[in-house]
Amino acid sequence: MSEEDKTLQKFGKLKISEIMVEDPLYITPNEKISTTELLMVRKNIGGLPVVESHDNKKLIGIITQRDIRLARFAMSLDKPNTLVKDLMTSELYIIKQNDMLIDALKKMFDNNVERIPVVNDKNELIGLVLEKTILIKLMKYLT
Repeated sequence: MSEEDKTLQKFGKLKISEIMVEDPLYITPNEKISTTELLMVRKNIGGLPVVESHDNKKLIGIITQRDIRLARFAMSLDKPNTLVKDLMTSELYIIKQNDMLIDALKKMFDNNVERIPVVNDKNELIGLVLEKTILIKLMKYLT
């Protein structure tokens, strides 16, 4: 096995805790889509985990700019009563902080997602694994 292959293998075994974004931005299900979309645009992010409330960070979904764009074609999002819970994806791919990066990569590739929420044993949001963060870490790792 070449040195580069060994380096890549070692990279894949990094713990999620070493690569995740800690305490990521999140949204609650009763927020307006307009507010959510504005937050994503201002912060230049493609999606937000959805938690039950600001007091209870139990992960219940994810909302992405893509979800909002697709819904815009299917219905009128100009209605002021369109909420995050109306468009969020409830079927989630999650990962734990002690899992390995290779596990996150497999989930991301298999399910064509760019972000995976990191949860604790109580299913509470504690982090987020982002495709962009992985690439930045990989570049630093290889140089």
